[in-house]
Amino acid sequence: MAANPVVLILGAGPRTGVSVAESFASKGYKVAVVSRNGNGSKNDKGYLSLKADFTNPDSIPAVFEAVKTDVIVYNAAALTNPPEKDSALSIPGDSVTLDLKVNTVSPYIAAQQAVAGWETLPKDTKKTFIYTGNMLNVSIIPVPLFLDLGMGKAASAFWIGVADTTYSSRDFSHEEKVPWHATFVKDKGYIQFK
Repeated sequence: MAANPVVLILGAGPRTGVSVAESFASKGYKVAVVSRNGNGSKNDKGYLSLKADFTNPDSIPAVFEAVKTDVIVYNAAALTNPPEKDSALSIPGDSVTLDLKVNTVSPYIAAQQAVAGWETLPKDTKKTFIYTGNMLNVSIIPVPLFLDLGMGKAASAFWIGVADTTYSSRDFSHEEKVPWHATFVKDKGYIQFK
């Protein structure tokens, strides 16, 4: 681990985001959290609080200008309730578009920014991009509420898989080779989803 490792958590909500921040902080990382309510200063836990609108992918590069980081966690997500409960295709197109910006386009821009920033870090720095997911990219759950969330997770799984494969020849160091589509299991380590 670098002498002063930094984790950037995009989508630092009250559940997963807070837990991820606390976990990294307990391991000695400096923490920067990004949310709609960020204020540009340190919060009560000592984390740098930054603001971004994940429905506007153009807001993402400014976050990476503010923080040089070796670990990025993209945790933002969005979904829209269908106006007709049992009709997946009743979700308005503009809502689907906004949710796809949060679930797919903004993390894609974040990954672009991460790679550009990693090129400036020392070669031996561990560099990691984590996209929090769920089973919606590998399993179709016939619940209309999950439509645009699942669309975003599936689309992001594709670009992450392609990026992992095509960037594997770059000299981005990892403590261990972690499959791109994995979960961490206590006492077993990273396990690839199949």
